[in-house]
Amino acid sequence: MFISRIEVEWAKARNPYDLHRAVWTLFPGREKETRKKQDEPREGFLFRVEENHPGRAARLLVQSQDEPQSEGEWARLLGRREFEPKPSAGQRLEFLLTANPIKTITDTHRESKPNKKADKRGTYKCRVPLLREEEQSTWLGRQLADSATIESMTVQPHSPLFFHRKGNNGKLLTVTFQGILKVTDSEALRKRLYNGIGPAKAFGCGLMLVRRVGFGG
Repeated sequence: MFISRIEVEWAKARNPYDLHRAVWTLFPGREKETRKKQDEPREGFLFRVEENHPGRAARLLVQSQDEPQSEGEWARLLGRREFEPKPSAGQRLEFLLTANPIKTITDTHRESKPNKKADKRGTYKCRVPLLREEEQSTWLGRQLADSATIESMTVQPHSPLFFHRKGNNGKLLTVTFQGILKVTDSEALRKRLYNGIGPAKAFGCGLMLVRRVGFGG
């Protein structure tokens, strides 16, 4: 696995959907993700936006299975290193995660969405963001329930993330979780680190960074 720092030109970084497509250009020949379930191995990459200011190239941290190329059509590699996360049971780790905490509810407005399809049970569902900090914290606890327990955590909300995709406008609500966790199942946590946590990974969510408590201090 590789962890890389890259830049994406402002022309693409200004729209989160285009930013994601620009990162793909660093992996020529790599096809779009084909996995259907969260527990299947990730084929592409995860990323988080570290800097994105109007008129300037955005800076991203990218985690990928493949080694990125030095130049893409709209992106440039600043540096990379190979690494292999090896958490161990009982270990305490600092973590940092930007995520899109959501819940799934019955879609009560499906009449206005003629192209919406029912699920296998014949019901119509939609995702809605969790707005209260308590709900967001509980959501992350559920995501990590099979792999770690959270000892302490802060939750930082962000302004809505607006994007344009194929002529349609969209909005995401994201938060950044930061704190300390204790590993309960090392292999389960390793899979979480590989595959990411929660939805909206194409918009810079889901990449959890960890390090040993006190490391570098």
